[in-house]
Amino acid sequence: MTIVDAGKPPLESTDVLGRSWQDRRVAVVGLGRSGLAAAELLCRMGCRVRVTEQRDAPELRAARERLEPLGAEAVEIGGHSEEIIEWAELMVISPGVPESSGPVPWALRRGLPIISEIELAFYFCRAPIVAVTGTNGKSTAVTLIAQVVQASGRHAVACGNLGIPFSSVIDQLTPESIAVVEVSSFQLLWCDRFRPAIGILLNLGTNHLDRHQDEAAYLTAKARLFQSQTPDDWAVLNGLDERFVTLSRQLTSRCAWFGDNRSNPPALRLAPQTQRALPPGGQAVLQVGRLLGIADPLSWQAIRAFRGLEHRLEPVAAVRGVQFVNDSKSTTPDSLLFALAQTRGNVVVILGGRDKGMDFGPLVAQLHDERVRGIVLIGESRTRLRPLFNGSTIVRASATLEAAVRTAASLGEPGATVLFSPACASFDMFRDFEDRGRQFKALVAGLQDAGRRTQDTA
Repeated sequence: MTIVDAGKPPLESTDVLGRSWQDRRVAVVGLGRSGLAAAELLCRMGCRVRVTEQRDAPELRAARERLEPLGAEAVEIGGHSEEIIEWAELMVISPGVPESSGPVPWALRRGLPIISEIELAFYFCRAPIVAVTGTNGKSTAVTLIAQVVQASGRHAVACGNLGIPFSSVIDQLTPESIAVVEVSSFQLLWCDRFRPAIGILLNLGTNHLDRHQDEAAYLTAKARLFQSQTPDDWAVLNGLDERFVTLSRQLTSRCAWFGDNRSNPPALRLAPQTQRALPPGGQAVLQVGRLLGIADPLSWQAIRAFRGLEHRLEPVAAVRGVQFVNDSKSTTPDSLLFALAQTRGNVVVILGGRDKGMDFGPLVAQLHDERVRGIVLIGESRTRLRPLFNGSTIVRASATLEAAVRTAASLGEPGATVLFSPACASFDMFRDFEDRGRQFKALVAGLQDAGRRTQDTA
C-alpha cells in the first residue's frame, strides 16, 4: 500500500524498533496540530487510520479535507463514537484530550494501547533527541538549544509542544541531525518507550492541577521523561530544587546539573561568573551544548544573539507613552512573576483565563507591590481572582480582551508598562495562547491607530 502526498513522499513503514506499521489499525483522538500531524504520518506509513474529534470548527473541516486524499478511512468531527475505538488496535491521543474524555475510558476498558504523538514520532525518528520539559521556559530553552547546535555547524530542528508537532518534521531529520523537542506533562503521560539522549527538566511550579491530582502527580508525569533512558543517556536537572536531587537517585541515566555545581563532574562545573551571568535556563542550555561537544564560546554566542520568542515578553508598541508587552505564553502564576521581575517601572497587569485550579496566593501577594498601578482581570478565573485582592490596588474585571486593553490603557500613565501576562490557559476565550497574543497585538495596534487619528485632527 503506497500513499503519496503531493508534498511528501511515502515513508518506510518499519520503525526504529524494527516493527512494521503496514495496515495497522490506528485511531487518532484529537484533530489539533499534533493530531493532524500524527494522522498524516500514520497514513504515509501505510496504516489504516480513523480520526475522531469532539469539537467542530472550520479549521477541523479543513483538516479532514487534508486527510481524506491521504487515505484516512474516517474523520469524524463534532463528537466521539465508540466504534472507532472498538475498531482500532492502537490509539494516538492529543495532549488536549483529558483522561476523563470518552475515548480514554473506552480504550482502557478494552486494554487498547494508548500513546501520545511524541511517542509515535519517536518510533520513526532516526536522529538523537534532546527533550525539554518543565513548568516555565521550555520553548525558550528548546529554541536556544537548536540555535546553539546550528551555530556549531550541525543540523537541528526545534519541535514539539512549542507549536511544531514532532511528527511533522520526521522528514527533516537524519542520523546526523539533532531533534530538540519540547514535551508537556500531558504528552509524557502517554509515553512508554520515548528515550531522549539528553532530557532536561528545567523547573516545577504549580500547574495543570485541573488534570493532575496534585503536585506529586505532576512531578511524576514530568519524570517520565527519563524512564526509558539508559546509562549512556543524560538527565540535566536544576540542582537548586531538592525534589530533583531526590529524583536523580532513582534515575538510570547520568546527571548533569545547573543552578548548583555540587554534584557536577569537573568537566561540567559552571564557573561562578557563569552562574551569575546566566539564569538557570541559560545554564541548562550551556550544559546541553557541552554534552553535545559544543565549545562554550559558541554556546555563549548563540545565547547572546537570542532575541526572544513571539508572545514571550514581546514588546508590542508604545501608545501615549505607555509601553504594551505581550506575554501571552504565560499560563502559570510563576511565569507572570518572572515577567514582573523583568519589567521595570510602574506596571498595569492584564491576567486571567482558564482556571486550572492553581494556587494564586503567592502571585497575589506580589501584585500588591506599590509599582503595580492596576490589575485587569479577564476570563473564567476572574471571579475567583477578584476577592483575593484588597483595596490597596485598583482592580477591574473585563468580559472581553478588547475591554481589558482599553481599561489597562486608561490606568497606565506615561512611562508605565501594560503587561499582558495572563498566568492562565487560553482555552476559555481563545483557540490557543498564540491566538490570544495575536488578538492582543491587534488591539494595541488599534489603540495606536486611534491615537494617530486623534493627533491628525488636533
